[in-house]
Amino acid sequence: MPLAVLDRLSLDVAELHATDSALHLGGLVVLDGEPPSRERVLEHLRGRVGRLPELAHRLAGSPRRPRWEPDPGFDPDDHLYELSGGADPLTVVAGLLRQPLSRERPLWGIWLVRGVGDGRWGLCYRAHHAFQDGAAAVATLERLLGPEEPPPARGLSFRAPRPVDWAAVLPEFRPPRRVTWWPTLDIPPAQAYAAGFADVDTARLHALGRLTGATVPQLCLALTTEALRAWHPDGWGPDGPGHGLALRANLGIGVRDPDDPRPLLGNRVAVAGVDLPCGEPDPARRLARLGQALDHARLARLADAHRVILRRLPYGIGRLALSRSIDARYTPLSVADLRVRRPLGFAGTPATGVYALPVMVPGQPLFVAWVTHRRRLHVTFLTDRALPGAERLPEAWESALAEHERRAGEGAFARARGRVIAP
Repeated sequence: MPLAVLDRLSLDVAELHATDSALHLGGLVVLDGEPPSRERVLEHLRGRVGRLPELAHRLAGSPRRPRWEPDPGFDPDDHLYELSGGADPLTVVAGLLRQPLSRERPLWGIWLVRGVGDGRWGLCYRAHHAFQDGAAAVATLERLLGPEEPPPARGLSFRAPRPVDWAAVLPEFRPPRRVTWWPTLDIPPAQAYAAGFADVDTARLHALGRLTGATVPQLCLALTTEALRAWHPDGWGPDGPGHGLALRANLGIGVRDPDDPRPLLGNRVAVAGVDLPCGEPDPARRLARLGQALDHARLARLADAHRVILRRLPYGIGRLALSRSIDARYTPLSVADLRVRRPLGFAGTPATGVYALPVMVPGQPLFVAWVTHRRRLHVTFLTDRALPGAERLPEAWESALAEHERRAGEGAFARARGRVIAP
């Protein structure tokens, strides 16, 4: 099966990194108690992987004509690895981010991590972005670590395709403006990465949504905007160089065809540009702007258009467009909204946390991804290690949630509900 354009472009992007592992994605599932033996995990994998034929496909062919083909020597044993872990979860994750995947075998792996802090262990699934997108990786986790019974059919596209309203959507494809101020872009990247995490009860977000009229993804973007403002508070203030400006972020949207015969294979995620209004002084107006940017109708139109374009896009034209779409001078960060719809666990032990491990786009210093699992939302901040103060982002995100709750309780956001904000 020939690689789709996005698969090939993902391989090209990986070549821009110092290590191929920077373009691996997946998730870390954390569980309480003592870790099982490797043999027990392998037995479990053998019972699940046979139902997922996509996981037996490897990269083959020439660079000019790459293809996916079944691996005749496929064995789940070759895809199960072990790490000792340690007492510091952030150090454990940093080690996971460096783990390679062999191009000689299907581009995925499971790591049994024997320690993820005190009294906890983990199972980490990672795949190359050419092999899977985030939605496919989540669906794979659900099938590997979810309930035994087969899951209900799950669409991995944003929605079923509809005719494209080109008049409405073409303005979305204008090149973004160049970012004129953000201190992180002036720092030479280390091309080594660190992760930080924030964790909240989804009940808090749902309650805040009822007070503000915002969805959970809109709130997550608003809190990310607040964390970015807190990272460089003087620069976004009334007298700062960022006052009135925004940061462009790429938000992944699924464009997989509903009738895709191999729904867990290949990258089928396009991006929607979202301007994070960091330089807007009014928090209610910031939230209203993000509500417009994440309007369901807008994202659906973009998904329809991307699906048509990618189906017909020549690889050479895609390469030309790639340089602008990943140029941090125009789009300096990425965000992802992921939802695990089935409870994960292992051998009767439920997962206590599911943490996204996203890719790093070359040149971009920050990727923020959040995962909803059961009644918790886990936010990952993946940053270049060269960035000073990036370790404060998770705390700033959680503090922003508390501040939004306080303001919403006082009615500060009620005035922005339903308001159309001019750009």
